[in-house]
Amino acid sequence: MKRTIGTLASFAVAAILVIRPGLAAADVVPARKAKADKDAAAVEQRLASLGVDSGTAKSSAERLTPSELRFFAEDSSRIQNVGGITWYEFLGGVVVGAAVALATFAVADHAIH
Repeated sequence: MKRTIGTLASFAVAAILVIRPGLAAADVVPARKAKADKDAAAVEQRLASLGVDSGTAKSSAERLTPSELRFFAEDSSRIQNVGGITWYEFLGGVVVGAAVALATFAVADHAIH
């Protein structure tokens, strides 16, 4: 009984789709993909301008979600190179390190006397 009902239902669905094939048509929304590709290209271009090689830039852009791609593509200055420090950051670190060393030495010297 169940097998015949299933077979009849399958034939009914097949007949409906043959008679009205538009019922099974799917919508195609290429604009989102095109927009994401455009955003990914902008992100890759910004990474390349910061000195990242093209393969790494492409893989980095592929790992981002469409909303992240849109965020960075809107203003490419949001992508920044944070791998190195500037000369004044280095000099500031040396000054602070020297001050901490001097203070530690002064406290230790005072504790000895």
